[in-house]
Amino acid sequence: MSLKSLRVKNFTAFSDLEVEFSPGLNVIIGENAAGKSHLLKLAYVTAYVVYESSRREKKLLGEIPAGTDKSSLQRRIAEKLVGVFKPDTLGRLSRRGRGRARSQVRTDFGTDGALEFSFASNSSKDVALLSRPPEARHDAPIFFPTKEVLSLYPGLTSLYETRELAIDETYYDLCKFLSAPLLRGKYSTGVAAIVQPLAKIMGGNVRMSSGRFYLRLPGQGFMEIPLVAEGFRKLAMLAYLAANGSLTDKGMLFWDEPEANLNPKIITLVAESLATLVRGGVQVIAATHSLFFMKELSYLVERSKKGVPARFFGLRIDRSEVKLEHGELLEDLQTITALDEVLSQDDREQALFQKGMQ
Repeated sequence: MSLKSLRVKNFTAFSDLEVEFSPGLNVIIGENAAGKSHLLKLAYVTAYVVYESSRREKKLLGEIPAGTDKSSLQRRIAEKLVGVFKPDTLGRLSRRGRGRARSQVRTDFGTDGALEFSFASNSSKDVALLSRPPEARHDAPIFFPTKEVLSLYPGLTSLYETRELAIDETYYDLCKFLSAPLLRGKYSTGVAAIVQPLAKIMGGNVRMSSGRFYLRLPGQGFMEIPLVAEGFRKLAMLAYLAANGSLTDKGMLFWDEPEANLNPKIITLVAESLATLVRGGVQVIAATHSLFFMKELSYLVERSKKGVPARFFGLRIDRSEVKLEHGELLEDLQTITALDEVLSQDDREQALFQKGMQ
């Protein structure tokens, strides 16, 4: 089961938006303030709550399962929204406007059921459950924030649990997945297809010792992860979560700006890794500003024919309203802000060159 659709009304930047996701690769693009990260985080929250509410025993996250009665579920949705978005109160997530408003969210997972809830703009922590979620058939979703987490890992979990921190809950969630030990024995074909190319580009494998991460370099020993280039640390997160079994064929990966702090050579490898995850059954939803990354993903989709089901989403602001367009390839979108700016830059360079020739 994958995330099929998300409908939002009066939520942050969105007055009324409906997104139909691909079961494979989903790429969200758009200018700043168009709501890319908010859309990504909201989809993650709903997938997380549905997964969590369906558990009947302790699993990978090491938590006591949340209650499944209506009041417990309403409370958990509110807690997760506040933990991930970090507003002063829940109602601050409502779209700004005059007077009291009500926000509504509906998420479908390709089953007979859906998770649907609402809250008022003056609500501090109250959510009204309109439709109970279906039984989860996906594994726990994973969210990669823009900044890598391996160097922050030591002590972050316990610190988050005992102190009030400004950092959002996606970092805490990711640390819990990173705490799982490596799988025993040889990697499966799918896991090896992710780990081995990443290990090659990093020059070694990621290991944990005494609560800290290291890059094991053949013939050179272990290098502390804070001494490793930040771009490589992002690759190391992906490799380690594949190696410890957190990224499964029934999982979902949400990634905000995978291209941050990566050069084009590494971005190409990340794009290939995401395509490999999709072929292995993982649903991937990523938000990006990088034209190079968008084009690389679109190229991989087109080259693979039906091997990588995909959908590209373009968000744009039109008269204070966020509008959505979508297509199976990047070229299907009418508005690509990153491309427009590259072309504008080319025009300025040509004008400067012509001026110099006069």
